Amino acid sequence: MMKKAEIEKLFDGKVAVYDQDHVVIDWIDSRRTLEVTIDNDILNLLINHQDYIRNILKHLKRQTNRTMTKEIININRRNYKIFI
Repeated sequence: MMKKAEIEKLFDGKVAVYDQDHVVIDWIDSRRTLEVTIDNDILNLLINHQDYIRNILKHLKRQTNRTMTKEIININRRNYKIFI
C-alpha cells in the first residue's frame, strides 16, 4: 500500500479516506468539489500505469457540470476502463 502523501502527489488532490478497500480523493476548484472513490485493486493498476492517471485527471477536469457544486464518482473494477 502506498502512503497517503504519495497518492496525493500522484493525483494532485487531497486524500479524504484511505483504508484497505478504497481511497477517496477530493479536488476543489472555484466551481465545484469533485470526490473520486477508487478501489485499491484499481489504484494499484493506476500506479503501475502512470499515463492512466494523467488521462483520468484530464478527463474528469474537462467534463465539468457548472450547475452542480459537488460531484461524486466511483471508479471500480466494472467501470475503470471508461476513464482511461
